[in-house]
Amino acid sequence: MRRALLPREIDLGLVFISPGWAEFVEEIYDILKNSLGVPRLAGCIANGVIANQWEFEQKGGIALGLYHLPGSRIESLSFSSKLAQEAISSGEDDYWRKLIEPGAEGINGWFVFAEPLQINIEEWLATWEASFPGTPLYGGLAHFDPDAMSTMVMGDDGVMLEGGIAIGIGGGVGLAGLTAQGCTPIGDALTVTKAKGNILERLGNRPALSMLENAYNGLSEETRTRIRGNLFLGLAVDEYLDDFQRGDFLVRNLLASSDPKGSLAVGAYPRVGQTAQFQIRDKVGASEELETLVARTKDQLRGKRVFGACVSDCSGRGSRLFGELHHDSKAVYPLVEPQGAVGFFGNGEFGPVGGKNFVHGYTVSMAVFTEC
Repeated sequence: MRRALLPREIDLGLVFISPGWAEFVEEIYDILKNSLGVPRLAGCIANGVIANQWEFEQKGGIALGLYHLPGSRIESLSFSSKLAQEAISSGEDDYWRKLIEPGAEGINGWFVFAEPLQINIEEWLATWEASFPGTPLYGGLAHFDPDAMSTMVMGDDGVMLEGGIAIGIGGGVGLAGLTAQGCTPIGDALTVTKAKGNILERLGNRPALSMLENAYNGLSEETRTRIRGNLFLGLAVDEYLDDFQRGDFLVRNLLASSDPKGSLAVGAYPRVGQTAQFQIRDKVGASEELETLVARTKDQLRGKRVFGACVSDCSGRGSRLFGELHHDSKAVYPLVEPQGAVGFFGNGEFGPVGGKNFVHGYTVSMAVFTEC
């Protein structure tokens, strides 16, 4: 791979390693970082790995991408779970920016790979978003061993058993991409008219549960059978859109219903005045959504030079959802072909929706290195 890049320099390496190779991770890191001379290296242990249009789920393997990013400026920060908690407790909006200054200026996008065991990811992400508002963030959460409760992330400080690594891309290279949450809107888009905490009480001045029933009953019998009760709520992030489409909603779980009030408990905090729409998740809708977002991203990339990509995929997708191998990778790889795309199956995915960054589940997010 190094010879294939010559005479160009390596600017960044991304590596994802299946659990069966865990005992060799430090040796692999040393080969890449020191023997091969990769100046910036990031990655994690993964439930499966992705290389170009191929997915290797729950099998031994190493996915390695070496990138030449002409005109780029790359910043990196390894952080511990203790530092993440300090950021959460501090309440400072510029906590992370101050740590990276002056390198934080001019960053066009971020990759973050982190462990999900010792960090409150939602709270951590809120602190990061406060430091870098409007800057897209991709990547995801490493696979972990549920028996040993252990995981690994690779960054500037070597192999880390906790914490994470953030890689910032700036200069003449930016990140463009997609966040496909695997859902299809159903029913009408409605305004949240009453909510308290994570309890959604009324939509369009009617009980939320009755509006869910209306949307569900509007589906065909075949669709109701196919989705097997996989119902979710989408919350609009950008209220200034005139027409809400796939990819415009942050999708969150419906946790419980509450008769006789007709309220719904949601895995988020709906705001009064926010637009909401119920969603369904199945392989048909997930395929259609991904196809739509790939076409949209292709238009955004038209005329731009592409240097490669990184794909973060949920372990709950792949053959578990689609009943076939390579579904997501085959769909997204044409965006960068013939350049390299590497990625991994993990336990949560980072990706922007409506200009804000979130951590997702059952999602595939893709970041493309492209000229600004």
